[in-house]
Amino acid sequence: MRDPRTFFFSHSDSNLLDTDHAREIDLLSRNMILLEFIWNNRANRVYMLGAVFLSIILFSLFKVVYPYPQMVMDSYVYIRPMAEGLGANSFPIGYTWFLQLFSNLSHSVTVLVWLQYFLLVLVLLLFYFTLLFFFNPRRWVKLALFALFFLNPLFFYIGNFIMSDTLFTALSVLWITQLIWMIARPRPFMIFNHALLLLLVFTVRYNALYYPVYASLVILFIRLRPWWKVTAIALQFLLIGAFILYTSHEMESLSGVRQFSPFGGWKIANNALYMYGHVCQEKDDPVPQKFARLDSMVRKYFNTYRQVDDLTRPTTDGGFYMSNDASPLRQYQYWQYGTDSSFLNFKKWVPMGTLCSAYGSYLVRKYPLQFIRWFIWPNAQRYLVTPPEVFASFSPFFLRDDELGHEASHWFGLKTLTVSWKYINLRTSILSPYPVFLCLIHLAFVMGLLGMLLLKYIKKIDTTQAAIVLAVGGFWLCDLFFKVTAASVVLRHQLFAMIVECAFALLFFDIIYGKNDSKAPSN
Repeated sequence: MRDPRTFFFSHSDSNLLDTDHAREIDLLSRNMILLEFIWNNRANRVYMLGAVFLSIILFSLFKVVYPYPQMVMDSYVYIRPMAEGLGANSFPIGYTWFLQLFSNLSHSVTVLVWLQYFLLVLVLLLFYFTLLFFFNPRRWVKLALFALFFLNPLFFYIGNFIMSDTLFTALSVLWITQLIWMIARPRPFMIFNHALLLLLVFTVRYNALYYPVYASLVILFIRLRPWWKVTAIALQFLLIGAFILYTSHEMESLSGVRQFSPFGGWKIANNALYMYGHVCQEKDDPVPQKFARLDSMVRKYFNTYRQVDDLTRPTTDGGFYMSNDASPLRQYQYWQYGTDSSFLNFKKWVPMGTLCSAYGSYLVRKYPLQFIRWFIWPNAQRYLVTPPEVFASFSPFFLRDDELGHEASHWFGLKTLTVSWKYINLRTSILSPYPVFLCLIHLAFVMGLLGMLLLKYIKKIDTTQAAIVLAVGGFWLCDLFFKVTAASVVLRHQLFAMIVECAFALLFFDIIYGKNDSKAPSN
């Protein structure tokens, strides 16, 4: 029977373990920690130092070409609460807190984007060596992962944005890395790290809504005593619950309405109108009295324009009905609370969240099949071929000249964001293949996962590896369901999924190829 310690090296081209492999097995047998795995192996040291060196060189060259950060509307929304000392925001407050904490050290926007980018690099290093530690893939897979993580121009561009995407991606990758270690080598202290990570990522973007739910399912199956499992699950919900209570309190102090996420309510109604815009032109069904006025304005809008924003159109971000002033949701807000010159007046915007949530939920429940046809199916197409959104827009290179731009200028000392048009076009040319690239990653991941399950390769690998594969497969299903049914699917929101799917697609095919190759007769 094969020594189980040699499993990590089952893909070696040689039938005999060389001296380096023998030393690695000895370290593994002594419960080796990751730091030893990296530093005591020459090849791993080269990968680590090479990643740091190349990241510094390449991002330095990138900043020579793009000396200013990029900003879009979301950027100004994150800056405003910091500039005005607010405790809550239309978006999760976590990235604003990050900016506030950074401002205690520096107001240099150049230092900020360097910090963001290197946080992502350091987390990717940890994820990279975690995969090498537990799977020991062939050399070509190691090099492919290295290129994906540390030579990827998409990460340069996203790191240069004043937006939550880089921080959210880094924290999400760190969370999935921690989850892998909890599956493979659970230790009681990890439950505290894990709960804290979930809190941090949840404060940065509400796309992490399903993280604690899925993590709880995984925790039920890890090798910990039952009371530690209960503690791990309870602690994560306790911390997140505390943040929800804090945010609800801050929303109440700003608007007079106790509510956790008005943005979520607006988003539910927005998603429903992508469906209802088609339905209301064909049907005249009555609605509950509390929705009568809003529904009347919605019907009038669609009966007048006879057009619904097309989710399959690559230039839309999927949030037209919550962000455009002409939309019936915004027009109802102005009718109910009046108009003013203030951007995102919380006293008028927050109370709409409750009504929008109830109205949108009512429409989805009433027309579920139509919602699948007009929102979920188009959103699934966006998931498969994701629009580049800000990466194809010119607006990130131009500083706003209104009050929002003035706040950003005052806080970071910015006078312009503009670079040469040839570099703006260079950005577009470099990043334009990514929607197709991401589509291929989705397909490769699904094919690899099906190969592992249906062809039963998962039974031919170590139980630890099998548990990690199943956990990642479950995560992918949750991520797919959440994004297709509720989220705005754009490229910058897919970075975390791209990293995880591409990494494990490579590992899946390496395992399948390696197992088949091992059956071939040797020369």
